[in-house]
Amino acid sequence: MDDLYADYRLIVDASDDAIITKNLEGVISSWNTGAQRMFGYTAAEAIGQSITIIIPPELHGEEVEILRRLRAGERIEHFETWRASKDGRRINVSVTISPISNAKGEIVGAFKIGRDITARKQTEQALSRVSQKLIEAHEDERKRIARELHDDINQRIALLAATLGHLKQNLPDAAAELLPEIEEAGQQVAEIARDLQSLSHRLHSSKLELLGLKVAAASFCKECSNLQKVDIEFHAENIPQDLSPEIALCLYRVLQEALQNATKHSGTRQFKVSLTGGPEEIELTVQDSGTGFDPEDAIRGQGIGLSSMLERLKLVNGQLLIQSKLQHGTTVQARVPLRLKRQPGNKYRRTAQHS
Repeated sequence: MDDLYADYRLIVDASDDAIITKNLEGVISSWNTGAQRMFGYTAAEAIGQSITIIIPPELHGEEVEILRRLRAGERIEHFETWRASKDGRRINVSVTISPISNAKGEIVGAFKIGRDITARKQTEQALSRVSQKLIEAHEDERKRIARELHDDINQRIALLAATLGHLKQNLPDAAAELLPEIEEAGQQVAEIARDLQSLSHRLHSSKLELLGLKVAAASFCKECSNLQKVDIEFHAENIPQDLSPEIALCLYRVLQEALQNATKHSGTRQFKVSLTGGPEEIELTVQDSGTGFDPEDAIRGQGIGLSSMLERLKLVNGQLLIQSKLQHGTTVQARVPLRLKRQPGNKYRRTAQHS
């Protein structure tokens, strides 16, 4: 038994992960060399101390909750948080914590394995910053193209329409047979003007900036309904007046993408869109009763639209939930906390059922 225990100690000490045990008051009872390398405290310095020596003050409430869950017999897996080293460095960790029971089955402590994920988090943050800059550049280009369409192309189309109108009014009697062709050309020019205006609005919504998300979303649904010849039921409630521009733009773009995907692929002509504000978050839902799909297949394949929604939501710490059942429709939900935090943390969940 002594040899087995010695082998166990060798394995624990050889691990690069921090392996720590503590009692239910949070007092450290064992501390391996991995913990020493990670946090800078020797075993002699750490054992007998509270685990809060590596927990920053603002996260002490987190430790209280962890101890409560341990007392209830719960195992906590791959919990991501951060800790502080002896010299004050911030260390991002993924922690798995298991309750320890005595011979009577009573929970007396916890066995904790912590893995340093600082490098991974730094990479994620760097990628998030690149993603944010790409999205910002994309939005700037959308604005530029929308301005060009409105200020230049639309003006030239309007001038062409006026020229055709003048030509129609001053058409010589000898050329009266050209009147139907001129009228048809005028109608085509009017249709092109409407399509350009619609495209300009989709590229950049001035209503979103001036009137807010609720009005812009309602306007887009109406415009999409008229353009695609579909029925869109729109509902909005409790939308904050001071909603941040980042959140408003994110949800507006997600609405555009989700509704465009639905009208294109669902095979149905009726859709429901809702925007609902709550005390801590705002939720966008786009629902149809069409053919459905497998979200994972879309992500792995050509699901650029879904990837775009995920990237946008990541920048505002949002969550994307997709529920889809083949031949029974799809529901896309985007949830964004109202308090915007500048750190990556997107979650994606899906429920896909196959007939």
